[in-house]
Amino acid sequence: MALITLSNPTRKKLTGATLVLLAWIFFTSVIALSRTASAKSSVPTVLFFQNFVGMILILPWVIKGEKKGLQLSKIGLVVLRSLAGYINYAFVFLAVKRIPLVNVVLLSNAAPLFIPLIIWLWKRVHLSKGLWTGVIIGFVGIAIILRPTEEIINIGALFALGAAICLSISMIVQRRLAKSHPVQLILFYYFLIGSILSLPFSFETWGALDGSTLLLLLGIGVLFATGQMLFAASFKYEKPSFLSSFNYSAVVYGVLIEWFFWGHLPSWITIAGILVVCTGGIITITKGQEITSDKKDL
Repeated sequence: MALITLSNPTRKKLTGATLVLLAWIFFTSVIALSRTASAKSSVPTVLFFQNFVGMILILPWVIKGEKKGLQLSKIGLVVLRSLAGYINYAFVFLAVKRIPLVNVVLLSNAAPLFIPLIIWLWKRVHLSKGLWTGVIIGFVGIAIILRPTEEIINIGALFALGAAICLSISMIVQRRLAKSHPVQLILFYYFLIGSILSLPFSFETWGALDGSTLLLLLGIGVLFATGQMLFAASFKYEKPSFLSSFNYSAVVYGVLIEWFFWGHLPSWITIAGILVVCTGGIITITKGQEITSDKKDL
């Protein structure tokens, strides 16, 4: 039997999905650890260390692997991707201080519900009725989780939904950049911009960092850099509308982490909301393949 080459569509899908599944193990761990780290320092400090450590780790790879050094041909898109990714994690870290980890990873990974809407606003492409149905179902699931009758405004949930919008933008732009720039170069500027943005707001907590907190922050940086490299590499093999479905693996990881370390399990209402959101997301992803304009970027 002939060996399946990388050009085979099935092999590409499998490779992309595997990279995303692995990436979310690291990302979910970072989100969980940030709850402790930000309590001992601050959210800007966590953001600084996760980006600065990533920049240091990837710099030798960039210098060695890129013949043109640190040159960019699409500076605007690189900045947009970096800002979207940075704000995404800022919102996530703020959310996990206020609501359960499972809710954070689910709501912040509602990217499949936002990607078609962003593409529609950006490219003015036609969205089918089936696609709108998936989006509506997904938002019904979000409403179940938020339970608006219990709280008028849940600031933690709003942070998590803001993170989902930023993640959608980041994924779309990442797919475009992956066609013309090496993954490590995109990530270097992402880490650099994130470090610069965080630095002025993190100084005040540095004096209070003890050895265990510093080790925790460095660990977050290593985990985050590894996850980002896996996540960014996945877009070489498939488009965001397919890969975003595997973001929901973070919910499973989140349930396991919260149960193992904090002894918490989601309520039946939350579980119902999770299932509805995932159903809407999967419908949206499936119907998203029907968009006729610029399919390669979706």
